[in-house]
Amino acid sequence: MGHIRLGTLSQSKKWRDVIGLLDSDASLQDVAAAAAHASERDLSRASDDPSFQYVTSLLVQLPLLARAPGFESAMADLGVDEGALQSVPALLASLSHSIDQNAFKVGRSSDAGELARAALLESLSVQLRDRLPSLFDPDSQQIRQALASFSSGQNFAHLARDFFARLSYKSLDYFLSRELANHTGAGKRFASDAERVEFDRALSQHTFEASRIVQEFASGWYGKTVWKEENLSQDTINNFTHYAFKKMRTELGRRREDA
Repeated sequence: MGHIRLGTLSQSKKWRDVIGLLDSDASLQDVAAAAAHASERDLSRASDDPSFQYVTSLLVQLPLLARAPGFESAMADLGVDEGALQSVPALLASLSHSIDQNAFKVGRSSDAGELARAALLESLSVQLRDRLPSLFDPDSQQIRQALASFSSGQNFAHLARDFFARLSYKSLDYFLSRELANHTGAGKRFASDAERVEFDRALSQHTFEASRIVQEFASGWYGKTVWKEENLSQDTINNFTHYAFKKMRTELGRRREDA
């Protein structure tokens, strides 16, 4: 099975601009916006990747499957085993297996798909635990109900924001991580690994704050597309993903200008 990698940006003028910002000790906002701009074409292409699309389809459709009759059968069709709802870790592991199975079917895995997988599993882990009892282990019905709760526009918007915040951070980190290593050490932008880790933490927070723009439109999109038009085709989900990325890039650029 082949593995499709995201493009290499190191020779592009846009990426040389990012390196210049790192050399000049520019602000986090400047670096984040420039990196998003430099990786724009690669991330746009990533949205068309079959493995990536499968993950975003799970993001949108899992809550609807959880609230509908025939949930177990629908999950089995995805390759999620019957015991997956015994715990949140079991559910996440089974969903990860389903993503692997899909990659095998399409004959390739991809960096874009792997970034999306990690973002989805982390988002579900955090968001489900926030909706489940903390004193006792939840049963399968409680886990299903928590998953189904994301089928409301407002709750889906929270889940979508978390997903795209994590995905945007992971995407920027994917392109930035090697370059940041070249700027770590005595006399460089980051004098120590600890300073670089702090930059990573701040970048994660910055992308989360920017992701509010996704939350603002995701609720309306979900209500209109899912409940009013009842249109949940893969093309519709792909358009949502493209637009979410576009909104994130625009917001990161706006925050650079306002900083």
